[in-house]
Order: sequence, then structure tokens, then C-alpha cells
Amino acid sequence: MDDKMHRELMSKLAELESKHKTRLPPDDIHLRLRRDMDNAQKGSPVISKELFCKAIHLLKEQEAIDDEFGRALQKVGNGHFVFGTENKYREALLMVLRNTINDQYDYIDWWLYEGAPDYKIWNEDESIEWDLTKPEALYDFITTECK
Repeated sequence: MDDKMHRELMSKLAELESKHKTRLPPDDIHLRLRRDMDNAQKGSPVISKELFCKAIHLLKEQEAIDDEFGRALQKVGNGHFVFGTENKYREALLMVLRNTINDQYDYIDWWLYEGAPDYKIWNEDESIEWDLTKPEALYDFITTECK
């Protein structure tokens, strides 16, 4: 087990113990950690759908704020201001989201910056269509269809 996975599992253990306000029996801890290790090794998402969707919503909200601020800067400047590009926080969050759900084809990026207004994609022969309008649908698509 690598250090990163070990730290994540220990964090999960602390979370479980805190949630139950008591130390869990050693057998229970072992079984939960084994289950989590198995899930992590199977390539299953490490992030819940709820947390993923919350992060996506916050990214969209921040993008709207950045756009509004950029428009205000353009009013007082010469029109060459662009705010929010090269945002290291946004890039870090996107890296974490991509990694935690194994978004190997960059669908998250597509959804955030190119998917609007219809958020639809099709398979190669266009016989199957996926409506990814909601972040929950994007999560489901990446975690089930892109394996």
C-alpha cells in the first residue's frame, strides 16, 4: 500500500471513529478498511456523487463571479482585462476531481467549458445519447460508461 492510500485510509478511520464518538472494535475497523482498500484498488470512485456535484456547482458559481468581476474591470480599463484565468485553486480542484473519479477523457473539463447549452454526447455511431445536463448525470456517465 502506498503512502497516499495509507493516509487516506487512516483519515477515513479517524472520520469513522469521530462519527461514532468511540473507538470501533478492531475487527470492525479492519473490515471497513479492507472494503475501502478493495474499492480503491478496483478503480471505483473515491469521491461520493454528492461531494462531486457540490464541487462542480461551486466551480460554476465561482466562474460566474469571475465573469462578473472581469466585466467590471473592462468597464474601467481598456477592455483587455481577463479575470480568473490561470486560477491555481480551480486547477487544483479539477485535478483532484479528475483523479478521484478517474476522468481519463476530461469530461469534467468539457462539461464546465464546452458542454453548454445542451450537455449531450453520443457514442460513435450516434445510436446512444447521454444527457449530461446535471452534474449527477456527468458523475454517473464517467463512473459507469468510461471504464
